[in-house]
Amino acid sequence: MNEAEREEKHRTLLARLQLALELEWATLPPYLVALLSIKRSSNRVAADLIRGVAMEEMLHLALVANVMNAVGGRPFVGKSNCPRYPLTMTFEGRPFADRTFPINLERFSKASMVTFMKIEQPQQPVTKTAWLHDVIDVPAPTIGEFYGEIVSLLEELDAALPGKLFSGGRSHQLESDFFWGGGGTIRIVTDLESAKAALRTVVDQGEGAWPWTQDRLAASVDHPLDMGHYYRFSEIFFERHFSKTDNPGKPPTGIAMPVDYTAVYPIKQNARTTDYPKGSRIAALNDAFNNRYTMMLRQLGEAINGTPNALYTAIMNGMHEMTSIARDLMEAPIADSTSGETACPTFEWID
Repeated sequence: MNEAEREEKHRTLLARLQLALELEWATLPPYLVALLSIKRSSNRVAADLIRGVAMEEMLHLALVANVMNAVGGRPFVGKSNCPRYPLTMTFEGRPFADRTFPINLERFSKASMVTFMKIEQPQQPVTKTAWLHDVIDVPAPTIGEFYGEIVSLLEELDAALPGKLFSGGRSHQLESDFFWGGGGTIRIVTDLESAKAALRTVVDQGEGAWPWTQDRLAASVDHPLDMGHYYRFSEIFFERHFSKTDNPGKPPTGIAMPVDYTAVYPIKQNARTTDYPKGSRIAALNDAFNNRYTMMLRQLGEAINGTPNALYTAIMNGMHEMTSIARDLMEAPIADSTSGETACPTFEWID
């Protein structure tokens, strides 16, 4: 591999890692909206499962950022790549082969659980049902293949540049002290093995994961946060936990987990700022939410670009302050709605 080829592969690697970071970021608002649309004191088990997944998506973003920083990249979080909904996950302008559906900001429902299962769907189908698997011929990689390509690029470049690829400064690495909640932990990335381990956490917990073996499921089922995201959403969808003897390729047969889809705020799907009349209380609440969301994203950008302790501030101040405003919005009826819809935060970047 000559120098020009190495430089091209390195640019490709950084572009892939930036896209991976954006994929992880894009799942956070839909999961948070579904979670916060659940009325207080109801659906506690389902809410805890969704909350755990959302925290792990933040972990995945941090892990991808660590890999990117380790190989000389600069992760970017800003207005130009802030996700807008409905959203379709794309690769070079085309939908990922296993993500051709739109992702919405919508209330907790049976339909949203189907979408979340599709988002986290393992690379090889594990539940062969018509509502879950659509055979679509799209010339773009699956999420699993996408992460596999990133690992291959890391291996190629590390072999071509022994001891030189992982040249990023340690000061830009997020450490476990700055993250909590969910399963897994932040890994510091300094070489090929730690980079692969970081990405393996992302793959094993969610996107692109291979179906679990029976032994792995049996060893982990007593600790729900150790289960892959697909399986946690499956438990909600089927309203039942996995048991130690279950086949992970089939629906769970364990203890029942009742779900009440009526104990949910009837929020407007994919709301935009323009949906709320200027000067109204709803508009003011949504502006307050978006200001805090933007501040949290700015702090997140600082955290993954040399100021790691900003991650603590982003989560403690940003996430927690946003929650109370979001609930106020979801309790507020939209005056001109003919179906009794309530408001929903729009997750838009504000300059």
